[in-house]
Amino acid sequence: MKKIIQILIILLFAFLFNVNARDFRVGQVPNGNKFSCNTCHTNGGGTPRNSFGQLIESQYLDGSGNVIWNEEIAMIDSDGDGFTNGEELQDPHGTWETNTQAPGSSNLVTNPGNNGSTPTQNVILATSEYGEILTDLGGYTLYYFVNDAFDASVCFDQCETNWPVYYKENILPGDGLNQDDFASITRLDGSKQTTYKGWPLYYFFNDTSPGDVNGENINGVWFVAKPDYSVMLVNNQLVGHDGIEYNSNYEQGQETVKYFVDGYGRTLYTFINDEFNKNKFTKEDFSNNPVWPIYETENIVAPSSIDASLFNIIDVFGKKQLTYNGWPLYYFGQDSMMRGKNKGISFPAPGVWPVAIPSLDIATDIENENVQSIPQSYMLSQNYPNPFNPTTTISFNLVEKANVKLNVYNVLGQLISTLINSELSSGLHQVNFDANEMQSGTYFYKIETDNFSEVKKMVLLK
Repeated sequence: MKKIIQILIILLFAFLFNVNARDFRVGQVPNGNKFSCNTCHTNGGGTPRNSFGQLIESQYLDGSGNVIWNEEIAMIDSDGDGFTNGEELQDPHGTWETNTQAPGSSNLVTNPGNNGSTPTQNVILATSEYGEILTDLGGYTLYYFVNDAFDASVCFDQCETNWPVYYKENILPGDGLNQDDFASITRLDGSKQTTYKGWPLYYFFNDTSPGDVNGENINGVWFVAKPDYSVMLVNNQLVGHDGIEYNSNYEQGQETVKYFVDGYGRTLYTFINDEFNKNKFTKEDFSNNPVWPIYETENIVAPSSIDASLFNIIDVFGKKQLTYNGWPLYYFGQDSMMRGKNKGISFPAPGVWPVAIPSLDIATDIENENVQSIPQSYMLSQNYPNPFNPTTTISFNLVEKANVKLNVYNVLGQLISTLINSELSSGLHQVNFDANEMQSGTYFYKIETDNFSEVKKMVLLK
């Protein structure tokens, strides 16, 4: 009987030890107090362990029975709901330590052992010294890479070690973020990466705590991801609408050029005939806006390496256009609002519509100050696009004021349309030709002035 009593006492102490251990373990899991014993059990202490509790019991206890919380266990999805233990407990990287402040927000904590308890968001906005920025659920900052000019990542090897890829199969954006702005790409090694507004997203290895922004402006090519950039930067090769590669002097050659893009990575241009905060291209009826759309915004948010005070907003016939150093900013219609495209740099001639670069000199009010950059001879450019359907743009240059006729003919020499028959000033001119009512075929357009005449062929394909 005495022996039985001793055994019962031992079992009682063991039971009490286990209960205390369980209570103790709650404090060894990040935000474990949110669900208390239910973090590891199905219905309180003493009930069967849930999938997360089973994982801890089988693999993540040290010799004293303490929970080993680290990156490895944080990256496991115990309950199979598509979210890692770390994501559900607000510590996706497993960096939290016992007896330190709980990570993230308690309101966002979900149960890693219950697949019916899942996060409602996994990309959120956080306030930083650089304004609102994108972070993961644990508050770790996400970044853009300026060299990612297209819908692809060019960060590999040591770069990828320093700037780990961010990827979530299912993006749940927090307040202030739009689901449609998120997508994913397949990297060269077959792995996936999440993008925001076309920009591949990365972490920085030296951000060791939530809220760190140590990667900002490193080498002038890494910037925090923000929801409201009106301008960003890319490093990219210039390739004109003629398919020719150009350098920063708009001569044929290879060179990586840093220039401004909008928040989605779409190229921004300037026009050499413009003056300080004066758009000299856009017509009042916006009939030529499809060729060179003005960049409309009332928001000025730039990367930290750029002085935002150099930007301004001007009124163009009731629309708001962004300027930089006094130069109005435009898109090129034939870039089709695609990242990485900069076809406009050679249309109608190289350098007439250069990309907007950070080192751009301030614009002036002196008319034709940049006249040396404009073609100094009569010129009729090849229409663009060609072949076309149903609209195309014809550009030409006049060295002096002149009476101009611009006509379109069919292959029989019959007049089809008169596009211009008026006096025009010297300089570059563009006209849109709409062939919506015409049949497919070859046509010719001819320009005539007192001192200049030229004919070019164009093809309409419907």
